[in-house]
Amino acid sequence: MASLIDTADLTLNPQEALSVSEVVFEQVYNKPLLSRAHDVRTGIQMKTQIPIFGLLGAVGKASSGCTPNSSSEKINLTEKYYDPALIDFRLTHCQNDVSQLFKLWKKSRVANKTWEEVDNAMMAFLADRTVDAAYEAILRISSFGDKLADNVADGGYITAGVDPTFFTMINGLWQQIFADATITRYTIPENAEATEALQLALATDRALNMFRYLYNNIDSRAHTVGGLTFQVTRSLTNNWEDYLEDKSLGFTLQVAEDGKREFRYRGIPIIIRDDWDKNIRAYNDLGTTLLYPHRAILTPISNIPIATSDEGSMTSLDSFYDKVTKSHYIDVAFYLDCVLLQKSLLAVAY
Repeated sequence: MASLIDTADLTLNPQEALSVSEVVFEQVYNKPLLSRAHDVRTGIQMKTQIPIFGLLGAVGKASSGCTPNSSSEKINLTEKYYDPALIDFRLTHCQNDVSQLFKLWKKSRVANKTWEEVDNAMMAFLADRTVDAAYEAILRISSFGDKLADNVADGGYITAGVDPTFFTMINGLWQQIFADATITRYTIPENAEATEALQLALATDRALNMFRYLYNNIDSRAHTVGGLTFQVTRSLTNNWEDYLEDKSLGFTLQVAEDGKREFRYRGIPIIIRDDWDKNIRAYNDLGTTLLYPHRAILTPISNIPIATSDEGSMTSLDSFYDKVTKSHYIDVAFYLDCVLLQKSLLAVAY
């Protein structure tokens, strides 16, 4: 039945959101606290030596006569370096580019304040998203940095269309691991499958076997060092949870700490690195497969420190308005490096 009111020539729009309570903000990825995944060493701005003192070899033989057995053993010294890179970015916001019809955050009614005045809630939202982006950058670079990073088409493993310079500041943790074939490793066979679908089809006991191998094969000295921690992709954690549920052992999976659920294996805390899964999918897509989608490490967090000049710079903003360009600017800058100190205190799976 036709209506008596003809709206054919009238522009009709859906009702827009008028308050923040009506808005859905895309959820950020779960990210570990930096201090749980790494030691954070501050006050480091330039290339800084890290002397590593070794141990004496075998000494002590049965005594014979009046002269003790001589030994030629020496304490060998090796070295590594913190070499933090200065990393920065700037975000620019022109308030006049926000449509007058966007009713959620209102523009100034005073004409000459159009560019300068920004709704407080809007500015708080921009600052919050900027801090989160900076933190994601720190985790991305510290884990996946590669000074020689290149796109798949150019012989590298960075996803097509992604700018490799998002990774070339430092060699991050995984690049240091890949470069040393002598590190204790559990090989995850599914990582080598020919398609992404086959890669993601983990054997039901894969994570259990991985945890067990890393625990049993890491250098025994690692168990005596404080801060020993598993860091594991979400894919392996889910596989382990599935296995325990199937065996009706789900109650052994977690403990409560400070009112929060915490995962452990044989008493060792497990940090779920959702950020690793996200970054592998976004930046390590080889086309038909992903570059090692399942990964894990077992090491004391003191063995994989992050170096920076000051921790505050990692999450602080320099926000200002420039009258000449009529724009708001948000600047972020921080120094960053990540160093694997002793490979003997590390066991990995990939």
